[in-house]
Amino acid sequence: MKKFVSLILCWAAFGSVQPSQASGESLGSISHIHNVRVLDKTILLGTHEGLYTLNGKDEITKASPENFDVMGLSVDGSRIYASGHPGVGSKLPNPVGLLLSTNAGKSWKKVSLQGEVDFHLLESSGSQLYGADSQSGNLIYSKDFGATWSSRGKNSFSEIAINPMKKEEVLAIRNGALISSDDSFKSERTLKSQLNLTQIEWNKKHLLASSGKKLLSSADQGKSWKTRFTFDGVIGTIAQSSQLIVVITGSTVWKSTDDGRTFTRFI
Repeated sequence: MKKFVSLILCWAAFGSVQPSQASGESLGSISHIHNVRVLDKTILLGTHEGLYTLNGKDEITKASPENFDVMGLSVDGSRIYASGHPGVGSKLPNPVGLLLSTNAGKSWKKVSLQGEVDFHLLESSGSQLYGADSQSGNLIYSKDFGATWSSRGKNSFSEIAINPMKKEEVLAIRNGALISSDDSFKSERTLKSQLNLTQIEWNKKHLLASSGKKLLSSADQGKSWKTRFTFDGVIGTIAQSSQLIVVITGSTVWKSTDDGRTFTRFI
């Protein structure tokens, strides 16, 4: 899900939360949330102060002891990829390049591009990764878990979703239109639709997207869509794992554990 695209999650409601008496910190202690992702049933927040888990309205917990500005964040199974800038006391290079954690953020491995790239848009599935470098403006692609990269030119996408079942097949959003490629964006085509899409997420269970207040699903690689759920407010963020779907509308966080048939308010 997940994503420099209007994740604009400096939610006003969060800013007014007072410090929690429970273990962890309050959302009021976080200055900016860049990304929301889901690891199994855990909601992860990529923030200016580091990687956190969202436990409730008045409590977050720092998931990673590493102090860095998590500008890019992607989760694929147990693999968490991140990018950004080192924070106070961090010995990471600036920018941090591509980092990998396989223990829920407790420790990080330097994968590649340290001191070179700051990904703001970052997507992963299996051995494939796409990243939009904020410094050069380029979209780059890796087919070997981030070890090596090839350029796809200037990035023009606000969202990218990788087909987890077919290598090099990928969807993206450009100005509300759905773009499809079966060769990792060496070529592309626009899929005809009357929908103005804003978010898109793809895993082995779901291809989900949002348009206004509607959460949509597709069973044919984005050629057609069905409304899965309609919210009272406009959808700003979608994040999902095989166990949990999270949708954010305004300052409200919704959770579904039944494949999006029903949602309950979490915050």
